[in-house]
Amino acid sequence: MNNQEVESTKTGCFKTKLSLLWMNLSSEPLIAIYSLMPFILRKELGATMFQISLFTILSPVLSVLSFYWGSWLSHRKNQLLPNLIGAWILARVPFFFFPYIDTFWMMFLCSGVYQLFSRASTPALMEILKRNLPKKTREHVFSLYYVLSVLEGILIGLLLTQVLTICDNNWRMLFLICAFLSLTSVFIQLQIKIPRVKEEAAPAPKNRLIQPLKESVRLLQTRPDFAIFQWGFMIGGFALMLTAPVRSIFTADLLPVSLADVTLARCMFVGLGMAGSSLIWKKALELYGIHRLTAWILIGFGIYPLFLLLASVHLSWFYLAHLIYGIAQGGSHLVWHLSGTIFAGDQNSTPFTTINVLMIGIRGAIGPLLGGLLCSSFGPIPVLLLGALIGLFGGYLILNWTREKLARPSLD
Repeated sequence: MNNQEVESTKTGCFKTKLSLLWMNLSSEPLIAIYSLMPFILRKELGATMFQISLFTILSPVLSVLSFYWGSWLSHRKNQLLPNLIGAWILARVPFFFFPYIDTFWMMFLCSGVYQLFSRASTPALMEILKRNLPKKTREHVFSLYYVLSVLEGILIGLLLTQVLTICDNNWRMLFLICAFLSLTSVFIQLQIKIPRVKEEAAPAPKNRLIQPLKESVRLLQTRPDFAIFQWGFMIGGFALMLTAPVRSIFTADLLPVSLADVTLARCMFVGLGMAGSSLIWKKALELYGIHRLTAWILIGFGIYPLFLLLASVHLSWFYLAHLIYGIAQGGSHLVWHLSGTIFAGDQNSTPFTTINVLMIGIRGAIGPLLGGLLCSSFGPIPVLLLGALIGLFGGYLILNWTREKLARPSLD
């Protein structure tokens, strides 16, 4: 590699890191305010249990469409940047309409567009990072920038708490402002240079609906280490999906909390848990591997609903529950986003990442609706207990598989 190529590589690395940093920082205000949507829909717009359940499944179910977007991308390896920028813009435009709509279904539609395209940009982003950044640098900057964005989220949470305390209706204009801020990262994304790779002319699949699914099943069959990771994450993720609409109902109907209280818990305490644990999770990933780390994350998600239930005794448990959730979420964010590049090694990471997206859609199509049905029949408390048991079981499953793998004699 000559001096010009070395300089070009350094420049590409710098612009990629700068873009990732501003993508994290500029999007955090939108992520913070959007995390309050289920509570807002219930408290401000009077959304029903069924409507909250439908809203909860938006992100995971639309991930199935994002899966096909990513599958298409895996056969067009030099379309990464247009894919990323296009999805980034489309995801944020709907929030410009929020100040002018006041019905659940219009907000449901806008949120659907956001969820669809925000997931669709993930495979392209992770493959860009894989091509432009060395493995250790990639994992370091991903964790560091995430921590910085979470710390920003804590400050935003404190600010939002004050703004919403003055007037709850301010949340409508806040969505527009935050979406505009997030769109500014497109100007930096346009500066990214991605090394081109040779694309082999592949025949068009006979069935564009079934073929990507067959390829995903084949990948899971040939990679049992990746399959057990997916099974564990599926069980633990299903527990979160099962309780997602129920948590909003439990909080809005049975706890004496305001929108400002929920904002403080979601932004500050979840943020503290995520920021304080992210670098520890990164170090643990290096020391113990992705499977054991995933088990600990799922155990944390299993403990979270138990602490949330105790909030009916004293409000301090409400904030502690969100701190625990933030700790687990810090590890989940790291593992979910980097798992594709970790399992792929030197291969194209897009097929691995798109399977992550597909699995979200599968569990999300069932979990929230089932949780809403159980909540309507038995109330929120039994569903929260069931979710805790399922999350803990997912952690046990992966820990047990890890112990068996370590105990198995090597054939080398």
